[in-house]
Amino acid sequence: MVQNFTYLAFLCGISMLLVVGGVILTNLPLPLQIIMIAIGLIGGIFCFVTLIRVLIKHNTEKG
Repeated sequence: MVQNFTYLAFLCGISMLLVVGGVILTNLPLPLQIIMIAIGLIGGIFCFVTLIRVLIKHNTEKG
């Protein structure tokens, strides 16, 4: 459980860095910026939904 949570939190961090990097690094070509932001958003949404599901599953197993 803790290991899965750690990996998901790490994925969330990478996704946020991709979004921030795509916004801040304005000297990169525009298609690369769009790809970075898109991958960051998709990864972030996947990570957020999966984290919520893992936490709900963990709480229902306890009770």
